[in-house]
Amino acid sequence: MAAVKSEIRIEDGIVQVNELAFAGADSLERLLLPDSVREIGNYAFMNCYALREIRMPESVDRIGAGLFQNCWQLRSVRMPEGTVSLGTDMFENCHALAELWLPHSLKEAARTSLSGCRSLRAIHISPQQIEILPPSARYTAILTYMEEHAEEKSDNEDCAVIEQYVKDRQKSFLDLAINRKSTDAVRYMVMRGLIDEEALREYLNKSAATGRVEITALILDSLRHTNEDHALSEDPFQ
Repeated sequence: MAAVKSEIRIEDGIVQVNELAFAGADSLERLLLPDSVREIGNYAFMNCYALREIRMPESVDRIGAGLFQNCWQLRSVRMPEGTVSLGTDMFENCHALAELWLPHSLKEAARTSLSGCRSLRAIHISPQQIEILPPSARYTAILTYMEEHAEEKSDNEDCAVIEQYVKDRQKSFLDLAINRKSTDAVRYMVMRGLIDEEALREYLNKSAATGRVEITALILDSLRHTNEDHALSEDPFQ
């Protein structure tokens, strides 16, 4: 393959990026696609090891499988509205991928679409679409929502969906929030009354034992300003 520039801007008027079009372009760091692009073929950016940034316009409505496989330096991606599916191996082994925005148009995601994304800390997606995601990504999406809406008190459909997930898996979510030191997620659970006394007592003791002082302090402080129905009946440390 001929040498590839670190930044490429595809000229306007191009409607399709072919299968394997940039596969193996290991010097490519930034790729900008014009608003004319409608389709991106399978594995178009596979093994672009240095790729850090890509702009995909809203005009894109057909995206192939394995698009970003082994793009080790890719840190964040915003999938265009109109994307219907995250195909097989879409982000496989994107080790640096930390944040992902998914559109309202998404209808399905392959179980291997996010495999190997070990740094993924935030997935932005509508709560009504969470079931679309692979099981391993659902908790991340819910924690992301909880962190973004930590101060929200009003009832709405999105909150109802999230709260049902959390109630069904209360201890799992609280454990994840504490392990990630996500004070915003813990705050959401406390403010919305999603933590019962037994779970709070267990995890407050756990957080203190493992030195997560900021989480423990947050919960105790929140409880002082929470409805009495949600408050602990006694100090869990006595």
